[in-house]
Amino acid sequence: MLVAPVLAILAWLAVDYFVAERPQAAEPGAAYALTARSNCRYASGQCDLVNADFEFHLRAAEITPSGITLELSSKFALQQATIELVDTGAHTPPSKMKSAGASGLHWAGEIPRPGDTASMLRVAVVSRGATYYAEVPLAFIGGDREGAP
Repeated sequence: MLVAPVLAILAWLAVDYFVAERPQAAEPGAAYALTARSNCRYASGQCDLVNADFEFHLRAAEITPSGITLELSSKFALQQATIELVDTGAHTPPSKMKSAGASGLHWAGEIPRPGDTASMLRVAVVSRGATYYAEVPLAFIGGDREGAP
């Protein structure tokens, strides 16, 4: 009675050990999708995007009648950061964010005010030659903040 459950658990662990995908380092020139954490779905003013140990944080720094200023903070130095508003009403070209220091850990950029509540934000960053990208809803900016969409 005791042997069967113990063998089942050991077999499950052994299969996981031999079959599981091993983490690999990001390769220069490759592109990797980022996953949005739960704070991106709520009007928190912040959005965390992750892929394994690569993570960065977006924050709505300032909302004006003409646009939204976003700040990006990363654990790893970035070579480039680009943001783009995907609005159903009009196409907005991507804009490069500007580094807020020599370390490449903090960036800032502005997007125009979205015309629709279903607007999305595309983010692409380059770190160590690898590109990380995501598309997230602008819900994290929030409709109850002053001047928000």
